[in-house]
Amino acid sequence: MAETRYIEGQSRYALSEMIGRGGFATVWRASPVVGGYFGSADDVAIKVIPVYNESERSRALREGQIAEYLKHPNIVETLEVIPGEHEIYLVTEFVAGLPLDEAARFYGVDEVADSLAQVLEALVYAHGQGIIHRDIKPQNALVDRRGTVKLTDFGVAYRAGDTRLTRIGFAVGTPGYIAPEILDGSDPTALTDIYAVGATAKALLSHQPEEPSERLREFIDRATSPNPAHRPQSAWAALKLLTGRKAPRSPAAKPPARASAKKTRQVENRERREKRPMERMPAALSSSAMRAANGLAAGYLGYLLGSSLLLLGGAESAGIAAGFGVAGYLLPRLAALGIIVALAVALLQGGVGLGLGLLAPAVGAVWVVGSGAVGSGARKLPLAPVLAVPLAAVNLAAGLPILLGAVMRPIAAGLSAMFGGFVFLLGAILMGDGVLPFYGGAPFREIPEAYGPGELIAHVERIVVLYPEVLALPVLWGLMAVVVSVGEWAKMPFVGISLAALAGLFAYAAVISGTGEYLADAVISLGLASIIYVALRYLVSWARG
Repeated sequence: MAETRYIEGQSRYALSEMIGRGGFATVWRASPVVGGYFGSADDVAIKVIPVYNESERSRALREGQIAEYLKHPNIVETLEVIPGEHEIYLVTEFVAGLPLDEAARFYGVDEVADSLAQVLEALVYAHGQGIIHRDIKPQNALVDRRGTVKLTDFGVAYRAGDTRLTRIGFAVGTPGYIAPEILDGSDPTALTDIYAVGATAKALLSHQPEEPSERLREFIDRATSPNPAHRPQSAWAALKLLTGRKAPRSPAAKPPARASAKKTRQVENRERREKRPMERMPAALSSSAMRAANGLAAGYLGYLLGSSLLLLGGAESAGIAAGFGVAGYLLPRLAALGIIVALAVALLQGGVGLGLGLLAPAVGAVWVVGSGAVGSGARKLPLAPVLAVPLAAVNLAAGLPILLGAVMRPIAAGLSAMFGGFVFLLGAILMGDGVLPFYGGAPFREIPEAYGPGELIAHVERIVVLYPEVLALPVLWGLMAVVVSVGEWAKMPFVGISLAALAGLFAYAAVISGTGEYLADAVISLGLASIIYVALRYLVSWARG
């Protein structure tokens, strides 16, 4: 087994697998190591560039500086540049997806046009910063699972004011995508990239069985014209020609004079460092919010463990709660597993049968371990289902799926909310008075604490057989969380929250909470959760400026 290789920068990264190889570099998937624990942060991609002389080092550092400066939804974000003795490491976001040429095999003509438009939107921004990519091609655009196209590989990019690094007479780029004037020795311009986008369109459409639209054909003909004067004269104009809509405004940057290029780059670097915290604030808010929620859930469980099971005093229970809370924030999944083990031990020492002592913690452990495969949201907030119990105390349990949908992607949100519905029901069964409150007061026999696993499973099975409608609550919670999360993903958050709230009200009224008292509680819970959601949306929008 090969020894794990680590890269030291602002964080410590463990290289896991090679995901790309080029003529001059390799690209690795890597995991940040936080406090000696893997998996507490999203994976990254690290481009490893070997350097054998000062010229190659200058080229690699220049690529990193250019890429690190560009912040746009359609450009792969460079997180940091790490200079090594014999290698330069570019740490970027990890895009789980495919190169555009592979993704386009499953596209129709309209989807191809949309992908090209996203590339042009990235160029509108980059050209506004004085950056010419010079190597636009399908392999240098990545498509994530949401269909977002992200431009990458600025290794041969040209920045206005820089000294030209290539010798006269040598063309930079990929054959088939290089503009004719570059082959004649001209300097790269925005029209160079526009030609390459047109050539990319030709390549993507070469395997299309359907004919492109008249607008798309006109775009290709003009963008790939041998005469630069006949092409759209800017990325804005190219985007308008392709889509018919007004190109997005992009902050224009005056090209720095050659004599002052170094000084200008120093100023830009300082401004970039100052702006970075604000640019990353929404993601940081989401991650911190999930970790904080996990810490609160861990602290709540720790207090219950100390006060109710171990029968400790208030100060001792508060100390346990504080310890679990901090652990839950710093190491979410590891702390969750520790809490589950402590809970199982405490239950067994308290004389509870194997049913309650091992079965419930075992189910929780399966969820915590499996949450890593569900997504980063569930990984940072593995105790999300447990939040149903404390939220029920303040009449917010029915709003849990709305809150989870706001901070997680659809699969993680749906499964977390569905599991939360089961936790809520099990809490009502285990700690209730022998009545299923949300189902018309259906009575059932209380569960003795001495039950073994088989007896506990049989008891719960009888409840499900006699009252199958109890399964409606977990299903409803899962669907609501998915709808809210999809609304976030589709950039229609208020449509998602409206549909989820209306579906929840209908389901509670028709299936779950037929009685007036509990229906009113569900309506209040959904209303409060919706208000909290709207407030969070406002705060995130404010943070983005």
